[in-house]
Amino acid sequence: MLERRRSFQGSSRCSATPQTVWAVWTNAAEWQGDVVEAVKIEGDFVVGAKYTTKVKGYPPLTSTVIRIDPLRAWIAVANRPGVTLTMEHVIEPADLGTLVVERVIMSGPAAGLYAGLLGKRLESLLGVTSAHVARLAEAHPST
Repeated sequence: MLERRRSFQGSSRCSATPQTVWAVWTNAAEWQGDVVEAVKIEGDFVVGAKYTTKVKGYPPLTSTVIRIDPLRAWIAVANRPGVTLTMEHVIEPADLGTLVVERVIMSGPAAGLYAGLLGKRLESLLGVTSAHVARLAEAHPST
C-alpha cells in the first residue's frame, strides 16, 4: 500500500534570543495560555518524555520527545489511527531575534486523508502556536 506523507508549518519572529526561546519551549509548565488550554508532562523534558497538550478546537494529544538538539530544535511524535505525526520545533537565529518554527509531518496510510481534512486548519494553528511561543519568550524574565 502506498504511504502518503504531508507537511505543514507555521512560524513567527520574535525579539527574544534563541536561548530564551529554548528556555520557554523546553519548559512545558510555561506553554499554557492563549490557544494552549492544558499541558501535562510526565517528568523532565528529556528524550522519552511524554507530554499531553490540549489546544483549543482539538482533542488532547499525547506525544513523546524523540530528539533534542539544544538551542536549535526538539522533535516529538504522536500517533493517531493510521497516521504518525512528527512535530518539529525549530529555533532559527534571525536579525534582531529569533524565528520560531513549528512543523508537523504526517506519515502513514491515512496521512493523505488527515492532510486533506485538517491541513489548512493545522497550518493556521501552527502559525498561532508559534506566535504564542514567541510572545512567551518576549515576556520571559530573561529577555
